[in-house]
Amino acid sequence: MEISCSTSENTGYIALIGQLWQKDDLVAVDDAVEKYLKQKITNIVLDIDRLSFINSAGLGLLARTHSKITEQNGKLILFNPHSSVLEVMVISGFDLFMTIVKTQDELNAALNK
Repeated sequence: MEISCSTSENTGYIALIGQLWQKDDLVAVDDAVEKYLKQKITNIVLDIDRLSFINSAGLGLLARTHSKITEQNGKLILFNPHSSVLEVMVISGFDLFMTIVKTQDELNAALNK
């Protein structure tokens, strides 16, 4: 899996490309989030448009990350999930407590809440 990180206007962006299930990839995503939190960047967008697969370990990472960011009064936003990944998230109930947006306009609105 590839991970690409950037920042803009006090928001951290992490793009995930590939599959999120292997331990090394889970650790890399967690490390990227921790890096932003240490910099006091608490609004984090996970661009998962090119994430083609996620398993229960990946979902667990997302749930822990959501809790960690929320505890710091921040926001975790999942941006433009691939249809198969979105289906897994909806079946797992993630759409009930996480912010999942599909367009740039929805992302902008979620960041400005």
